[in-house]
Amino acid sequence: MLSAPNLRVTGLALCCGLMTGCATTEGNQQLFGAGIGTALGCGIGYAIGGAQGCAIGSALGAAAGWGVVAQYQATQVRSVAQDQQLYGLTEPVSSTQVQIRKGTSAPNTVRPGDTVKVVTDYSLMMPPSLAAQGADVEESWVLKKDGKVLANLPPQKNHRAGGGWAANASIPIPTNAQAGTYVIEHKVQAGSSYDTDESVFIVGS
Repeated sequence: MLSAPNLRVTGLALCCGLMTGCATTEGNQQLFGAGIGTALGCGIGYAIGGAQGCAIGSALGAAAGWGVVAQYQATQVRSVAQDQQLYGLTEPVSSTQVQIRKGTSAPNTVRPGDTVKVVTDYSLMMPPSLAAQGADVEESWVLKKDGKVLANLPPQKNHRAGGGWAANASIPIPTNAQAGTYVIEHKVQAGSSYDTDESVFIVGS
């Protein structure tokens, strides 16, 4: 029979083995699936507090099943001139600015195991002196439920030309997801300028 210290070592070994088994495929940024997250959480919890720690760790690990962004793609959807017209700008901006036109998630209602597509439609505006250089932009999403953060989805960092962009990503819904209303916080940042928006989807029972 293993002693408590050996049990904790076993738990850590399980954790390391699961982490080694995680893979990132081209075009996808994956943290943990719901099943792996649960087992990993149990391993970590067991290492800390035995069987009770395993139960607590499993709950935390299951939440990690949300930390997945798949099929990410961004496309330019408007020119600089179209964005200026869209926002009623008669003169160029004096510093780099980002503005989210709209953040969406679809379909509105899903079931565990389905996929939600999130889209962040935003504009990147720069002064004429920087227009040829473009700007480094970070697109990110935060998943919330009942006012609590479930996951900070992996941010996407890219160099962008000025104009309107649509950042598209898919979020697989874990098979153990709780029913209820979920909120996606969309955020885009370029230098010190950033903007946020929210979209909502519902997981049915």
